[in-house]
Amino acid sequence: MKILNIFLFILLANTTYRCADDENLIDCNNAVNQMMGRWEGASNYTQPSSARGVTQKFAIDVTSVDDCMFYGISSFEDSFTTFSITGTIDKYGWVEFRETEYANNDGEYTNCHSNGSSWNNPCNRWPYIRYKPGNKFENARFRSDVFTLNGSFKMQGGWSSSVGGTYNLSKI
Repeated sequence: MKILNIFLFILLANTTYRCADDENLIDCNNAVNQMMGRWEGASNYTQPSSARGVTQKFAIDVTSVDDCMFYGISSFEDSFTTFSITGTIDKYGWVEFRETEYANNDGEYTNCHSNGSSWNNPCNRWPYIRYKPGNKFENARFRSDVFTLNGSFKMQGGWSSSVGGTYNLSKI
């Protein structure tokens, strides 16, 4: 019985860690309105090993908001490919957004010359895979006093799940 109580306590503690401090609750509607505008920064790749150490400058332009959600475009200094983004801010200030589809497809991924669907397909590797929709940016905490976001990112699913790292953005 004691083991069960300890297990339940650990489970409960892990599921409510963001809820512990009600003083840090934010108005997510107000926060997404403050997200409006341009944010610039960089992605710092840690995966795959062939991308480790690569820094890619990028920006997001938040163009509209609705409740606790924001929408816009992500762009890159070294590419004409842009993505539509959809993001959320929760009541604790945690920001998450995803590149959902191409806003402008310059072909880095879609025009890659494939040699089939096997594991050695170069289109499923760095650097081509970076330009596939689905990159998820997360684990950043919104702070209106400094207007910076520092978090992590990763590609979702398939061979692309090995692409990831950290990012930072500052409002311009």
